[in-house]
This record gives sequence, C-alpha cells and structure tokens, in this order.
Amino acid sequence: MPLRFVLIFSNGREKLLPVSKTIKLGLPLMLALLGLEPGNARATTFLELQSTYLGDGWFQYQMTVMNDPFFAEADVTGLGITFTNEIEHSTTSTNWINSDWTNSYSGWSFTNGYPARPYTETFQIRSSETSYKMAATNKWEGAIFTLSLYFSELDPAMLTGIVSEDIAAYVGGVPCLVPCRPEEADGSPTNFVYVLKLLPDIQINQLILENGNAHGVDFTWNDPSTFLLQGSADLNNWTNIAYLWSYPPETIWTTNQSLGNYGQFFRLAIVSFDHTTNLPPLTSSLLLAPKTIAKVAITTPRVTGCRFANGKVVVNVAAQSGQMVQVRAMDSHGTTQQIQQAVAQGASVAVSFDAASLPSPLFFQAVVVQ
Repeated sequence: MPLRFVLIFSNGREKLLPVSKTIKLGLPLMLALLGLEPGNARATTFLELQSTYLGDGWFQYQMTVMNDPFFAEADVTGLGITFTNEIEHSTTSTNWINSDWTNSYSGWSFTNGYPARPYTETFQIRSSETSYKMAATNKWEGAIFTLSLYFSELDPAMLTGIVSEDIAAYVGGVPCLVPCRPEEADGSPTNFVYVLKLLPDIQINQLILENGNAHGVDFTWNDPSTFLLQGSADLNNWTNIAYLWSYPPETIWTTNQSLGNYGQFFRLAIVSFDHTTNLPPLTSSLLLAPKTIAKVAITTPRVTGCRFANGKVVVNVAAQSGQMVQVRAMDSHGTTQQIQQAVAQGASVAVSFDAASLPSPLFFQAVVVQ
C-alpha cells in the first residue's frame, strides 16, 4: 500500500519534499510526494494543452509535456483532435507528422526520438469554418492522447502491481477549441488552457488554527481513505501524530491538542484506500532510506503502444508466438475495467477496447495467461 505525502508549514504554506525516499512502516509502503510550493502547481501535472483560435480558420494547439515525477519516462505517441473541414496544417516539429486527415478528425503521430521533459510541441490546423466552440462534452470530442509510460518509484501505487513496467495509456475527451458551423459557436474565448493530471492529488487546503496554534488540517481527497499525520521540527525527523479518515470531497480533522508540540512542519500520508482500523501503532519507527529507480528486464508480453481508431483503443503487445496474452484496461485507481485476451500468431498481437464504455484516462497492462 502506498505512503503518499504532502508537506504543510505551520503558517499554512505547502512545499514539495525531496523525492528520493522510501518509507517503511511494517507495510509495503511507497513514497509519493504531492506537496505543491506556491507558484509551482505544475509539480504533478502531466501536460498542458493550450488551444488558440488565430483567425481565418487557423487553430493552434500547443502541447507542453511536464516532468511529472510519477513517471520515470512518459512519451506522447499520438494526438488526435476532432476537427471539422480541415484544409491545411503545419508544425514546427520535425518529430511529428499529420497521419490522419479526414473531414472530422486531425490525427498526429510521433515519428522518432522522444525529447527529454519538459518540452513543447506546436501544431497549427486550418479549417474552412471560421467559427469555433469548446469541445469536449464527451469522450469523442476534443483532444485524444495516446501515451507510452514507465512508472517511477514515486507512483502513488494506485496501479498496484504494475510499477516498473511499460504501460500504454489513452486519454480522451480533453477540452479544447475546435471549428464549428456558425450556429454552433458558443462564445468561448480565443485562448484556452487545459491542465491534465493522470493520477489524482491530495489537495491540502489549510491548517486549522486556533489562537495562532495549529489544531487540525483541512484537505481534499476523492475517496474514503486512511491517512497518517506527521510533524517535524527540522524536516528530517518525523513524529507520528494521528491516523485519520477522509470523507470526500473535503475533510476537516481537528484535535484539542496543539500540533505545535510536534514541530512547525506537517505532512499527510495516505496509508490505505479505505477506512482501516487494523494499523501499526503510532510508535512504529519510520526508516527513510535512499531509493533508486531501475527498470526491470524487458520480458514478454509487454504493452508497446496504443492508438485510437474508429471508436476503439487498439493496444499493441509484444509477445512470443503462441502465447495467450491478457490485456487489462485499468482506471487511475488501478481498478480493472475490462479484459481482452488473444493468442499471438507471431512476435506481437493487438487487442481492441471500446472507448465509449470505458473511463478516461485508461492504463493498459499485458500479462501471459498460464
């Protein structure tokens, strides 16, 4: 089960902790840091998509891929945009081509040499329509991304059991500006920025203060879970204060004791993704040890990529000839949403998932069926 931290100062500010740590508490816990320093809200952002209407039917899509610490490697392999009546396109990138140009869809594919993060790619597409609207209202509108991912040791382990494996992902229905008929124009501004986070964050709202002393914490988390609150005077030595349960969407936890007795720095750790009572005593010691990130040996089957085609997400898997391969489609909490099986006839096999029946984002993992 993951151990996931947000650091809070006694004045209510938050700060990102160093990330090369592993926590051991008698459970298979893994550290994932989510504290965001003011002005640094991009710390766990995967990418930003800025869509701009330039005029005369021209639209610009600027994709900035961030250095999301949950991923040791993160490659955007494809970008699709629902785009009416495309008549022209261009890009300043030498690594992308327009691979699918139809009446309602503009598809872009990466060709070679993924750059180091962070990086920015810019695409310009022209439509014969000069009106525009905001998409998406469903998974079929807006921008669609296909990704190749390698989770880091900071992955919050919501995808339990797939850390240190190659994973493909699909993200659909990302809002952006798109061309439309004049009667469909919705008055949207000419510029819009969407921030994409693949894995959910713990959001610390504030410390609860009484007469200038901290007596609790206010935080936002989307699931009923169990947390551990810790305090420190020097950011090196941490004391367990209390276990607490979250009640979505917002939890306010208070105590009649001053938290100042534990120091001026505080952090929250998610210990389990339910309301757990069978927990180690608060007197359990924590061992902070350096942790390195290393890839596992390449084995088969493994997911090599995915693409969006005709309403389906097609997942490609490297396999040995004759292997029965099972591909799992999982949501951002690691819950399996759908399973497909196929027998490899050669060195690879492809399976398809119906995107309309699945959430976004989706993560795909391949295993051999014994």
